[in-house]
Amino acid sequence: MLRLMIEPPLIGIAPVIPPVATSWQRIDTWLARHAPARLAELAPPSSPHAIDQLEVALGVRLPTDLRASLLCHDGDSSCLGILPCGPLYSTDAIADVRQRRMQIWEGEDDPDEQETPWWGTQWIPFAGGHGDEHFIDAGLGLWQDHLGRAPHADHAYFLGWPSLGTWLHAVAEAMEHHDRSDRLDSVAHPSVDEDGEIDW
Repeated sequence: MLRLMIEPPLIGIAPVIPPVATSWQRIDTWLARHAPARLAELAPPSSPHAIDQLEVALGVRLPTDLRASLLCHDGDSSCLGILPCGPLYSTDAIADVRQRRMQIWEGEDDPDEQETPWWGTQWIPFAGGHGDEHFIDAGLGLWQDHLGRAPHADHAYFLGWPSLGTWLHAVAEAMEHHDRSDRLDSVAHPSVDEDGEIDW
């Protein structure tokens, strides 16, 4: 059965989550102050047309939060990633990575896929690298919009985040409170060295 890893702070009454663009504004502002070189690695916004074309290529409607995120930044050019998920994928990379995953995936007839899935037909990769992907479930079932991780050599699992917007809000909170040892956030606070390198 697909594992679910739930962060304890997410259990209980859900807070009001701001729009994805608001969280990205906070992230960009923090990067401009503390790690401007990392901010420069974030790509400009994707165009609505490019996102529409991505949906056509995938044959899957993108989750609303992923569309909103791509309209803020169309991926990043970092080696290890700016956010705690590895490098963000561009619209082109999303299409390429998902195509590779679908080509390798052995299908629902594989009994192992029923118990411990390696990939799902409605999963959209949004970040990662070297075959280890972070994905969003674009299906209409129980896990719709939830974030998950699909390692290249192990089965996939959900992370406990109900949407990309929820996670980006938590990342922004962690960044803004990175120097507050008295505060516990749902994402571990990053540390920043004098060269602006971020360690999650």
